[in-house]
Amino acid sequence: MVRHDVGVSGSVRPEDRAGFGEIVGALSGIDVVVARSVDRFSRVTSHFASLVELLDKRSTTLADVQGQADLTSPYGRFVVTLMVAFAQLERETIQQRILRSRVELRQGGKWLGGAAPYGFRVVPDGEGNKRLDVDETAAEVLRNVIERINEGHTLSAEVDRLNSSGVLSPGDYRKVQRGEALPEKRAQWTYSAIYQHLRSEVLRGYRVQGKRDSRRVVRDSEGKPVRVGPALIDDKTWRTLQATLNANGVETKRPRKKATMLLHVAWCTACDDVMHYNTRVYKDRRMDQYACPAARDKSRRDKCAGISVNAERVEAEVETWLLRNFGHMPYTERVLIGGNDTASVIEELEGDIAELAASLVGLRGAAKAAVLAQLESRQEALEEAQAEPASEPEWRWVPTGETVAERWHNADTAGKRVLLLSMHIRAGIAPATKGRRWDPERVSVGVHIDDPAAEAADAVLREEFLSDMV
Repeated sequence: MVRHDVGVSGSVRPEDRAGFGEIVGALSGIDVVVARSVDRFSRVTSHFASLVELLDKRSTTLADVQGQADLTSPYGRFVVTLMVAFAQLERETIQQRILRSRVELRQGGKWLGGAAPYGFRVVPDGEGNKRLDVDETAAEVLRNVIERINEGHTLSAEVDRLNSSGVLSPGDYRKVQRGEALPEKRAQWTYSAIYQHLRSEVLRGYRVQGKRDSRRVVRDSEGKPVRVGPALIDDKTWRTLQATLNANGVETKRPRKKATMLLHVAWCTACDDVMHYNTRVYKDRRMDQYACPAARDKSRRDKCAGISVNAERVEAEVETWLLRNFGHMPYTERVLIGGNDTASVIEELEGDIAELAASLVGLRGAAKAAVLAQLESRQEALEEAQAEPASEPEWRWVPTGETVAERWHNADTAGKRVLLLSMHIRAGIAPATKGRRWDPERVSVGVHIDDPAAEAADAVLREEFLSDMV
């Protein structure tokens, strides 16, 4: 009976190995178990002692090809056990050396191995090790996604856009980089994977370890994040992205439905509430609608009998109104310029301190001392940031180089919705008076101002911008 355990560590219990486990199960018909060397039986003294005890009960003994195993005498057993102990010492010494090396590489900003995260590539660092560098082709895809999310597009819409436009998924992109042929059925972008990637601080060039809820940034002796490569996006963009994802309440298990053009733009004039998009099919014909809450919930019909309107027609009505009134105007975006706002830096340092403090639980000795030193360093940095005076940034309208009409025609459904919301466009939908016939008089489109004072300030800034362009 010959069995092989190729690639299985000697630290695994003999009975837990596939090949050796079969031998242990058939000991009743075996007189001698032979291995290439003693350390192939086991590299853990306690495991070896249990194996010898088991073999004694079954009247079986051990032997090795080199003839070093002798279990027939107490002295022989002592020598063999000593040999196993030395094998265990060797294994643990190698493990310790590898762990120490990995810690040094991790804290030194070296890449430990494996595939690079999407948007990066592994390159030599000139010192015999490796590090991350930005892969501009993949990075441009990610930056575009991040920019659109920060503008108001949903992550679900971005996943749909990437898949429908034929952008290679991260897995397929790696295959192309390795020169492999792509399968006929391409891999798809997935909501959960891209969400987790957008939440990872590897986008800032930091080393991270763990996944999902256990993911954390690796820190040096002063508690500062360890860099493993250049940042794919700057700190301001990163913070905006995280705030946007938090504000959207993104759920990784159930992505939102596809974006609709008039969500929070179409309003019911009777119940003064937002109208939602409903997909309907009547006699094999799409009859999608926007409907107010009362149309879907009878308990809310005390003020409104329930209003619905043909989606395609009302969207066309809003588009016509917008392009007729604003299509020729330059499209501008409101951005923050200048300032020295330390609030975000303080918030990040406070987050670092909270994370380090939480990691103290259960630590003792040198590990606890190292984390306490990191905490002290981060606390000093926090106090310096809190002492630094802050100057407020200013809002400015900046040109995009497009007219409103050009921006509209170049945008997808989600982009058109963002444009309408940014311009405070609202479409009021009145109850029907002509039965099922389409009546454009039901739709009243205009600019809706929730905060007149804030809008007046915006109007002054926009007027200054437009006068500068003349």
